[in-house]
Amino acid sequence: MRLVGWREFLKNIFTLEGFLRLLILILSIVLLVMISYSTFRYDDPFYRSAFYQKVEFWVCIIFLVDLAIEFFLVRNKTKYFLMYFLFFLCCIPYPTILPLIGWSPPREIVYMLRFAPLIRSAYALGIVVGWFTYRSSSRVFFTYLWILFVGVYIGSLAFYVFEYNVNPLVKTYGDALWWSTMEAVTVGSNIEAVTTIGKVLSVVVAMLGMLVIPMFTVYVTNIVGSFATTSAQVSSQSEIKIKPHKDQKVVVEVDTTASSVDGSDDKAKVEPQTTVTVKPSTQK
Repeated sequence: MRLVGWREFLKNIFTLEGFLRLLILILSIVLLVMISYSTFRYDDPFYRSAFYQKVEFWVCIIFLVDLAIEFFLVRNKTKYFLMYFLFFLCCIPYPTILPLIGWSPPREIVYMLRFAPLIRSAYALGIVVGWFTYRSSSRVFFTYLWILFVGVYIGSLAFYVFEYNVNPLVKTYGDALWWSTMEAVTVGSNIEAVTTIGKVLSVVVAMLGMLVIPMFTVYVTNIVGSFATTSAQVSSQSEIKIKPHKDQKVVVEVDTTASSVDGSDDKAKVEPQTTVTVKPSTQK
């Protein structure tokens, strides 16, 4: 993978769109760290501290402002609304708004709603990674890699919260992480979910693995095929057949060299230069 470098990164980061993409990515990481901290810090994993509630609320507000700015800047607003309406729904701070309207959902649902804004980070990551790579396949690959890692981590975190003290096979967070990893690679684990949320997570994590892991095979195949094609073009040899005269034997010497190779694009451009020398054979 060829890196464009920090110059391209700095050029994009000083634009409004680039600054918002990087901000969304950083806030997503902060939100994920806060969820993890509140899960392991307190005896009750469903507990939401006042500080966490403020961070979660303002992160969601910034996400919504980002969507609003993009909406007013694009020309085709109808298309943008239809494409990113799901992002808008995911960025609403439900744990803060729902109690204000008189509805207090179960704490299990509130806990799962904490992860909804992280869906927005996948789109931002795809753009940020694109600043460093010139291949579209590389951008897609690293975006899906981020989705897989975050999905496995969120799945293990939620599985630990809902199965701990209920499932005798889930004694530590390491057991939940092992379960989530094995489910994602579709191998399966000796740990089986016993709660409703745990069973739903089993299906979601397995589907995520089946959708994302084949992308690795496609990406590696694309890279290997690209290198093989380039190598074959650079070291290509010409086979020339010359039919000698009736009573004459000839020796053909072929010298093939590559005059120019430009690796700036996905496919290398090779211009071979071939020199053919025909010598009469000394054998009778």
